[in-house]
Amino acid sequence: MVAPVGLPLIVAKTPERFAVAFTTRLVGVEAGSPGHRFDLSMDPGSSPRPRHGRHREHLSTALAELAGTAAPSLVSPTQVHGVRVVGAAEYARDGCASACDGLTVQPGLDSGLAALLVFADCVPVVLLGEIDGAVVHGGWRGLLAGVVQQGAASMTAPPGLAIIGPSIGPCCYTVGEKVALDFERRYGDGVVLPGRRLDLWEAATRAAGEVGVPRSRVVNPRLCTVCNRDLFFSYRADGPGTGRHGTVLWCAAGDVPVGSA
Repeated sequence: MVAPVGLPLIVAKTPERFAVAFTTRLVGVEAGSPGHRFDLSMDPGSSPRPRHGRHREHLSTALAELAGTAAPSLVSPTQVHGVRVVGAAEYARDGCASACDGLTVQPGLDSGLAALLVFADCVPVVLLGEIDGAVVHGGWRGLLAGVVQQGAASMTAPPGLAIIGPSIGPCCYTVGEKVALDFERRYGDGVVLPGRRLDLWEAATRAAGEVGVPRSRVVNPRLCTVCNRDLFFSYRADGPGTGRHGTVLWCAAGDVPVGSA
C-alpha cells in the first residue's frame, strides 16, 4: 500500500497496539526526485548519509500519518550479525555505544519510538506477544546463533505471532557445504534443498516454533529480495554497493490500515 504522504509501504495486519511496516526501494512522491532510491543505509559511523537521513525523516512522517500518531523517533542500531537484543528506549538512551541485532518495543515504555532494522537479503523476523514485540535481524549467522530465540527471551511475555519480511528465498540462496551442514544439524532436514539452496524462511519458522509460535501463526508472504530486485535491495545480486530497505515496529495508538503482510 501507499502511505498518505506517498511512500510505498507493505503493512502487516497486527494486534492494534502494534504496527509493522516494510519499506521498499521505491521513492514516494515527496521523498526525492525520479531516479533516487529509497535507501535507509547507514555509513560505518552509524550515521545516515545525507540523502538517507532525509529518507528516514520521510519514513517517520509516513508512519505517523499511517497510524494517526505523532511522528515517532526512529531507533536504528548498528547491526553486526550477532544475537544481542535490547529495548528501543535503552538503545536510544545509550546511543551507539554497542551494536545489536534486535530491538524490543513495549507500549508505554517505548512510547514515541519506532524500532528500525535494515536489510538487503537477511531475514526480518518480527515477534509479537500480549505485552510487547521484538524485531530481529536474521542473517544466516544470527539464525544459527539463535537471534530469534534471543528476541523472544528479551520480551516480557512469550510471542504468539511471527512475521517474516522480504528476504532472500530458497530459490536464490546457495551456500557452501559447511553452512549447509551447520543448518541441517541445527534445524533438521528440509532447511537445505537440492543444490545446497538454504531456506532461511524455514529456519526462521522453526526458530519461532522453538519459542512457542506455531507454524500456523507465522506469516510469510515469501517475498524474495533477489527475485524482486525492482522492489527490494539485494546484497547477493547487486554487491556491496546496494542499499538497504527497512522493517519498522512501533506502538500504534489505534487501528492501523492493513496492506499485506
